[in-house]
Amino acid sequence: VLQDFTGVPLLCDLAAMRSCARRLQRDSGLIEPVVPVDLVVDHSVQVDHYGAADSLRRNMALEFERNHERYAFLKWGQQAFERLQVVPPGVGIVHQVNL
Repeated sequence: VLQDFTGVPLLCDLAAMRSCARRLQRDSGLIEPVVPVDLVVDHSVQVDHYGAADSLRRNMALEFERNHERYAFLKWGQQAFERLQVVPPGVGIVHQVNL
């Protein structure tokens, strides 16, 4: 289980290792986590709106708008690595997901 603070740098490292393997004409598919990995994105959403029924929805929309490239990279990672599961913001915090 990884939180976004440590999981995003790890995903960058895995992507760089695959890129290097391709440049060296090696099988980049061999670069894969050995065990299943859950990357929980739980420390990202800022509070811009509060006190209304739709506050969470509005804050989440702003989060995805502000960090579109980050979430596109996480989505790529989940598709590129068979053993990587990304838990998006708004689903739960890493402590809850780990239980």
